Amino acid sequence: MRDYYDALNDLLSNALSTQDIEEVPLEQAVGRILAKDLLVQYPAPQFDNSAMDGYAVNDMQRLTWEVIGTIAAGDESAQFDLKPGQAVRILTGAGMPKHCDSVIQQELVERNGDRISIKEAFAAGKNIRYMGEELQQGEVLLDANRAITPAAIGLLASQGYATVPCFAKLKLTVFSTGDELTPLGQVLAINQIYDSNRPMLLSFLKRHSFLEISSGGAIEDKLETLKTRISEAASTQDVLIFTGGASVGEKDYLKQALEELGEIEHWKLAIKPGKPFGWGKVGTNTKVFLLPGNPVASYATTLLLALPAMKRIAGVSIDKAKPFSFKAKAAFDISQNKSIRRDFRRGRLVNNEEGLWVELLSTQDSHMLSGISYGDVLVEIPPQADVKTAQLLNVYPLAGALD
Repeated sequence: MRDYYDALNDLLSNALSTQDIEEVPLEQAVGRILAKDLLVQYPAPQFDNSAMDGYAVNDMQRLTWEVIGTIAAGDESAQFDLKPGQAVRILTGAGMPKHCDSVIQQELVERNGDRISIKEAFAAGKNIRYMGEELQQGEVLLDANRAITPAAIGLLASQGYATVPCFAKLKLTVFSTGDELTPLGQVLAINQIYDSNRPMLLSFLKRHSFLEISSGGAIEDKLETLKTRISEAASTQDVLIFTGGASVGEKDYLKQALEELGEIEHWKLAIKPGKPFGWGKVGTNTKVFLLPGNPVASYATTLLLALPAMKRIAGVSIDKAKPFSFKAKAAFDISQNKSIRRDFRRGRLVNNEEGLWVELLSTQDSHMLSGISYGDVLVEIPPQADVKTAQLLNVYPLAGALD
């Protein structure tokens, strides 16, 4: 069996992007994958300006100045050429007058008519934002192969970008397989279950703007039916996901259908949940992911493997495609852990005066959807390793990361 990190690195190294590039209006670009480096078009700030409301003064060797005018944001500031002992009232963001030595915040100033004074000496160069101190023209503003965040939208807008070059969205179809599945809205027959994995995965993946997602419905376990549906989907889609198709039971024909239509690598992973996992391609270049049928395992392998691979295919760099995780203190002990599989247990975060903790839920079996419904994170338990209370562990948000 393959370790999770070995499998993830293999997956990301081989999931190369083949997407076209298109210009996307800035207002529609959040969550899309930037295809090219974008450069700083204007220095930031574009001009020297005041960092706060106060008084721009000349000559820091004194404690009093004469106020000769006011400059607000957007006003022409060059009209004021300060002489020693002169000052102007200035508002946040306003351009600096000529020969200004410092801006004294208004809280420190006493004003009497057109005279201001301070009680003690004030340093030169304070409260001034200097042209280009944040960004220099020609530098890289945003590097390619990243998801565009709302903050990045603001940064790009500040530089005048109306459109941005993005990789085309990945066209993805999600299928479920199994003769035991009953569509929602119908009465369950004996030994049947509702198709819950597909709605769950569709809802999770639709949060990502670089994906164009459709539902392929449920496919019955018949070889020719599977081959027909797969061929039809592969002719128009970039990625196909099958939930319930990673096992190798007698009636699981999906693997056979995919092998006849393309190339599939079937892995047994040393993780829990999610031991069976498959991936490959069909048709010219349609990527395929085979997920376990157990709901928690299906969700976990999507979060930990399939989604990172799709980010990579969509153009995201390897380091940014990896699943987002952070550290939390264990609010539990595990002793005599002899499991050779890396365990991703469902946990709930607790934030208190002693820091961020994670406690385990009682529902840990891979068929128990309540575990991922009530939990906040997957808690990584290394193989054959005991855990002590307050030990720092990797945790993966069940909601994932949108960037």
